[in-house]
Amino acid sequence: MHSKLPVLLAFVLAMFGSQSQAVPTIQHWQLANGAAVYFVPTEGLPLLDVQLVFDAGSARDGEKLGLAALTSALIDQGAGGLTAQQIAEQLDSVGARMGASSSRDYTSISFRSLSDQQTLKTAWGVLTKVVNTPRFPTLDFSREKQRTLLSIKQREESPGTLAQLALYRHMYGEHPYANPIQGQYDSVNKLSVNELKAFYKKYYVGSNLTVVLVGGISRQQAELLVDQAVGQLASGEKAAPIAAVDTPLNGAVIQQSYPSQQTHVLYGLPVLKHNDEDYFALYVGNHILGGSGFSSRIVKEIREERGLAYSAYSYFSPMLQKGPFMMGLQTKNESLDEAVKATKQVLGQFVDKGPSEEELIAAKKNISGGFALKLDSNKKLLANVVGIVVSGAPLDYLNTYVQKINAVTAKQIQQAFQRRVRIKSMTLVTVGENKDTNN
Repeated sequence: MHSKLPVLLAFVLAMFGSQSQAVPTIQHWQLANGAAVYFVPTEGLPLLDVQLVFDAGSARDGEKLGLAALTSALIDQGAGGLTAQQIAEQLDSVGARMGASSSRDYTSISFRSLSDQQTLKTAWGVLTKVVNTPRFPTLDFSREKQRTLLSIKQREESPGTLAQLALYRHMYGEHPYANPIQGQYDSVNKLSVNELKAFYKKYYVGSNLTVVLVGGISRQQAELLVDQAVGQLASGEKAAPIAAVDTPLNGAVIQQSYPSQQTHVLYGLPVLKHNDEDYFALYVGNHILGGSGFSSRIVKEIREERGLAYSAYSYFSPMLQKGPFMMGLQTKNESLDEAVKATKQVLGQFVDKGPSEEELIAAKKNISGGFALKLDSNKKLLANVVGIVVSGAPLDYLNTYVQKINAVTAKQIQQAFQRRVRIKSMTLVTVGENKDTNN
């Protein structure tokens, strides 16, 4: 295999990392078909990273669970006059990379290539065919479908996955976020090629598309490339807003038996939408609570003070509608009750009293000091810009990020957690050889 990309990658990223960390300006325009385009040029960096983000995640599955994920899995398995193998070979011949994936909110097609004219012409031509003329070949459909069915069966062998699925199922009830992204075995088994084609036609349209480009090309080149790749997509209809998520009034304890020496514990509830006014207070607060690894409160209490688990964590996951706040750990079966009690105590104390000034100062230094690492590669910059534009955050978000982190007060954290983290509404899930727990 001959590839120019791996040969130059280390040099290119080292060069980027050595440049001054000026916050980039995000350029924006819109195509006639409704596609929104965002572009950050990285002068002197001969790489182009692109993400096409369609409002076509698993929340759009309806009754056909797994439809969005299977559609994205087939999108590059034959397009135009190319087979899946030919697509892979053409990309590999110039060291380019392309892939597709689905979340509950979105389906994304990612692309990476060197930005010289010859390489980009080949690689971008493949991307253009994949986006505009996917074939969904019957043979490849059958293979991907069987692969998905096998993956669904294998979920039963992963207690961590079972715990997360159970938590989402209870937190979200009848909302589409409750469903696994890959779907259920019976639903996927019933899917047909024609259903994938219909899903593509409905949701892979200009009105549902955001394009983000980061790399060593000019604005003029960016405009030409985007027009070529997605300018001919139908405008279509913008997908309807995803239904609002209601926070459960009452929490629950969900116990699932699994033959293992350790029990997986998850504790959570729906909390946070994208671009929420409480985001920075909750983010800094969670860094102290459980988002900073071994220096976080929960790790100190669970691991260092009590020896109940090697690691424990917490995080907020904003989504188009309320995404979860989640705490998690693994503990020995015989330590389950003590671990659950300790987890609830740590959270309860944090919600009640908030962080200390010493914790807050340390967290701000850590977050602000790591800001440059968010921008030290093309890929990281792309990920940050994608996060900004799909969440609806201001385009100067990166310019004001450190300022907003440093402006957070201990009182704001305490009040935000008290408003948003309703402990009585949280669901506790345990998967393992555990006994009933009343903690």
